[in-house]
Amino acid sequence: MRLVMGWVALLWVVGCGEQVFYLGEPAQFGHTGIGAVEPPLQLLWQRNLDGAPLGGALFAGSLALQLTTSPSLHAYDRRTGVKLGKKGFDQMACGPGLLVGELFLSAVLGGDPGMLALDRRTLEERWHHPGVFCQTPVVSGDTLLLVDEEGKIMALRVDDGEELWQVELQDRVRAGLALGEDMIFVGSAKGDLLALDSADGSEIWRLSLSEALRSRPMLAAGHLYTATAGGQVVAVDVADGLVVWQQALGGLLTEHLVVEAGVLVAGCVDRHIYGLDARTGEVRWSFATQGVVRSSPAVTAQTVYCAASDGYLYALELQSGLLLWKYKLDGPVLAPVTLGAGILGVVSEKQTLYVFGHR
Repeated sequence: MRLVMGWVALLWVVGCGEQVFYLGEPAQFGHTGIGAVEPPLQLLWQRNLDGAPLGGALFAGSLALQLTTSPSLHAYDRRTGVKLGKKGFDQMACGPGLLVGELFLSAVLGGDPGMLALDRRTLEERWHHPGVFCQTPVVSGDTLLLVDEEGKIMALRVDDGEELWQVELQDRVRAGLALGEDMIFVGSAKGDLLALDSADGSEIWRLSLSEALRSRPMLAAGHLYTATAGGQVVAVDVADGLVVWQQALGGLLTEHLVVEAGVLVAGCVDRHIYGLDARTGEVRWSFATQGVVRSSPAVTAQTVYCAASDGYLYALELQSGLLLWKYKLDGPVLAPVTLGAGILGVVSEKQTLYVFGHR
């Protein structure tokens, strides 16, 4: 978690209409089924930001949006990189932003910490819910699900922020929530993986593992995948919470794991990217980088995109891990790689946003 150690006045610059932050719907980190983003890619544009990234780029229709630690939200034309606008905040930000229809959601700190919802059409505050919510929130229909720094999970109505229910886990959560059809999944710092009823937060099952859970649970094909602080990847049956398999890797894994076409992909601090058989846990392949991998990967039906502290963006063949293409950036990458329709975004710790695609 990165905290912004400063305050800025509310700022709206670059002459543009009130629609600048509302031009389509978002695609975020992980997998996107729309548009081909296959290597080799071309650099479409790059732009210097005013702070380090908070999360990866968000693609919404014709927009590319990036939240920074300054703290501010930048809007660019996704194809040309023309800057359309910037909105600054008068409170510190502590987690990635989220687009939900007409709203932009951001966790803020300072004297009045909470989840802040802005109307993307008017840039005005729609609602504010008090608390410290630095983990990425998730949305299920018209319900927003949050976890605070003390391990309290709560459900809010998206439109107005009204609290619907809350439950206390009595333990800190170091990775975010995941959603199933009617369940919420969360891993705790004590090593408990829990399934909760999404209607009221009541506990359905609990699995106690040996170490703190540090990768956000990932649901795919009836299995729930997560990873511990020591590098144990765990697959669990969603229905009953029983362990299907465990696989020890080389250390702390990326916050987000991704699964596509039977392959589970994760980056690791041991400088490798791994592809595991999602059914058995067998390591199908590993790819060595020259730096630790804390940037969460993104996948298409054929390709894994990942970045590392060595400053490279890599494209690997999903089924074999073979290197297909790479691009040298201006510095290390910690933020997740993100995909949109026919486009890819990655942000370096040198505060540069890169957008790739095909001309």
